[in-house]
Amino acid sequence: MRLQEDFQRMIRRIGATVTVPAVQEVLLPVQRAGVAKRDEFGFLVLADGSVGPFYTRLDDSFCNYSDDWLCGADPLALALQLGDEQLQTSALALGALNAISQWMMRSAGFDPTASPAPDPMQQADRIGMVGYFAPLVERLRAQGHSITLIEKDPARVPPELGIAVSSEPAALMCCDYIICTASTLINNTLQQVLDAASTGCTVNLLGPSASCLPDPLFAAGVHLAGGVLIDDLAALRSALQCGDSWGSCGRKYSLSAAGYPGLEQLLARIGQR
Repeated sequence: MRLQEDFQRMIRRIGATVTVPAVQEVLLPVQRAGVAKRDEFGFLVLADGSVGPFYTRLDDSFCNYSDDWLCGADPLALALQLGDEQLQTSALALGALNAISQWMMRSAGFDPTASPAPDPMQQADRIGMVGYFAPLVERLRAQGHSITLIEKDPARVPPELGIAVSSEPAALMCCDYIICTASTLINNTLQQVLDAASTGCTVNLLGPSASCLPDPLFAAGVHLAGGVLIDDLAALRSALQCGDSWGSCGRKYSLSAAGYPGLEQLLARIGQR
């Protein structure tokens, strides 16, 4: 609950200081018959075009989703529901928080993609992974790294990889470097991962869903927060409608505490503009 409460405090602080644009729409990937499920993301869009990604595959709750009720909604009120027991509600809340965060960074003149963050992964001995990052697994194995994988859905992991899969974060205690999926913000399990990590372990939260202001993450012990800045909303809409990759519609970034000005500095910059 500590992390969730810190996020709520941050959201309320934002709401008490600046006026955030209303929700304009929610964009979801097209579901195609006969196509196997894959990692997919939705996007909550504010009236000014700020975009907040969120993961949609923790359950099937978005299969028959309608966003009509969200048009014109207060994104701050929605973001306060992050961590809700209903995964759809929590996912939309994270999308709202990410969109708010992108609006704030742009309004403050801060470009997260211009703040490169050093990553000590090459010095790691045993790597923990929360959520199955397929391309990264292949690269790490080719480099000779030992991997401890935590995955709620073991069926996602090809058995021919020969990787031991656990559903319990306690298995991470032996790791000195952890790569964690940002979907843990939706199902409210990130705190469990942080509590299981050994002293001195580097924990990185990665994925489009981590496109939020990282103040609570850094305070909780996260080393890097990696998200995505969507540059081309029109291209994103087209890619989602066609079932194409949307990666070229934005720019990935990683933030560290050293390269991030912090919530209060962002609010001050917005007030000066």
